[in-house]
Amino acid sequence: MMTRRTLFGIVAAGALVLTACSDDGDTSGTSSTNAPTAGVTVERAWARTSPAATTMGAAYLDLTSTNDDTLVGVAVDPAVARVAELHEMAPADPGMSDGMGDDMGGGMGEMTMRPVASIDLPAGTTVSLKPGGYHIMLIDLTKPLTAGTTFDVTLTLGSGATQTATVTVQDTAP
Repeated sequence: MMTRRTLFGIVAAGALVLTACSDDGDTSGTSSTNAPTAGVTVERAWARTSPAATTMGAAYLDLTSTNDDTLVGVAVDPAVARVAELHEMAPADPGMSDGMGDDMGGGMGEMTMRPVASIDLPAGTTVSLKPGGYHIMLIDLTKPLTAGTTFDVTLTLGSGATQTATVTVQDTAP
């Protein structure tokens, strides 16, 4: 039977091997965090810079879970934004109407953003939160997101585990 120390050594060695085999390209704006208690690896954690007058922002990252799980919540320091939520961009519902005969953006090819309660994390599959798809919406920013700054996002999983990832703000995707 393996001791905790042996198990930790195996996990740490695996993390070193994965790091050594990663892309040697520009890694600015990326973050990789592996917490054995959460069983989730976080990579490419970034947020796009925001204009001075904007009170909304978004953060993106890649998640790979060792077990089937779900992402059920996110949080950021109130010094960054008042609220963080899971959102997705999805095709607009063509049946949406404002009751006045006007279409509310449900035309062909139009997209809408909406909150989601959870995001499935199938074991061994990388799930990307990215522009145009799932993302972390930052609501009521306390100040603009400026290139080169970082902030932490706490991810809450359906299993009850939490994972913290450091997000780097940059002008374009890593």
